Amino acid sequence: MRSKISFKWSNISIQAVQHLLKRYSIHVKDMGRVNGCPRNSTDVVTASSRLGCGTDDYGNSQYMCLPNVQKTSLVEFCYGDVMGMQEKGNCLEVSELEGDLFLQRCTNFENGCPDEHFKSTDFYKYPACQMVDLVHNCYRLEPTCPGNKMNAEIEVHGSNNHLIDITIFWIYLGIVLLVIFIIIFGLSYWRIKNVRTYNRR
Repeated sequence: MRSKISFKWSNISIQAVQHLLKRYSIHVKDMGRVNGCPRNSTDVVTASSRLGCGTDDYGNSQYMCLPNVQKTSLVEFCYGDVMGMQEKGNCLEVSELEGDLFLQRCTNFENGCPDEHFKSTDFYKYPACQMVDLVHNCYRLEPTCPGNKMNAEIEVHGSNNHLIDITIFWIYLGIVLLVIFIIIFGLSYWRIKNVRTYNRR
């Protein structure tokens, strides 16, 4: 179930509201579709600098990278408001049309759903919330999503992907070398046996 994140305003001047709307509309223009989101703080800083994102009133980076609500793409953008705290058990999504943030329940995920309240700026710490099946428009770790669960499991541990690939490579290489050794040994044994049989004759 999706719920819109809203903010209550009181005693704010018309000028301040206009300023916020103007600033926000500028940031909405910075939205762009991407193939993947940052997986660590260093990549977030790099992406934020590339987009020219600022900081909120509390010094938090306003860069975000989230799935759109239709789950047809990942979108990176500079959020034009205060980066708040989000409720555990939810993933963040963004509307490309309005620029609003939404919470999407993820407690049915096989793993990777935030199990504690989190800062909006820490979106990258929950890669399961950015792993969407763009064909079936669902989160790949949802039990009902027909996407590739095995690949999703590996991607949750994004920092270990390279190590996993190397391990698989060496396993396959070891199997191939073992098969080649057995074939060579078998042929050698067969030739030696035939030579001995011929000499006896």
